Amino acid sequence: MIIKQIVFSLLLLFIIFFALRVVYGLLVFMFKRNTSAMYVPSFNRHIRLMKDNLKLVRWKKLVDLWCGDGKAMRFFFRTFGVYCDGYEIQYFPYLYGKILNKLLWYPDLRLLKNDFLIADIHGYDYIYVYLLPQQMAAIEDWIFKRMNTDAIIISNSFQFAVHTPYDVIKDKKWKPSIYLYKKD
Repeated sequence: MIIKQIVFSLLLLFIIFFALRVVYGLLVFMFKRNTSAMYVPSFNRHIRLMKDNLKLVRWKKLVDLWCGDGKAMRFFFRTFGVYCDGYEIQYFPYLYGKILNKLLWYPDLRLLKNDFLIADIHGYDYIYVYLLPQQMAAIEDWIFKRMNTDAIIISNSFQFAVHTPYDVIKDKKWKPSIYLYKKD
């Protein structure tokens, strides 16, 4: 009986935590003063789609812009063996990601609480973005001017306004889901 109560209590705590995480993300997005992205972790269906279709080179470097809790970074490191840096400006996703990285033993992932606009992205081989269309449009010139000529941008769900992807990965319903870009 006690074990059932403990399991039920833990399950209830997890449900409350994840519900608060979503509510926090919505509230911060609605009332924020900066231009940071809303905290929404990458969906598992997109993670599976990338796992099945991307061919990233081991030991290369990836940067995740506005990475949230680093879910995509953990995926890229675990699946492809790439070194990952992530930039997050909001405190809750940053702290949650740091805790997860410690608990799940990802000591090589660098989660930085900073605006990525100060970062030198020229040294990265892969750039991952999961941003809304207006945020994609706002950083499009910045990212294409500063990226390495051989770098690949992996955009989850949304595409850039001006640049054309060189490849589009579609889901089972043939809806475009992952957009891949290279420097013109």
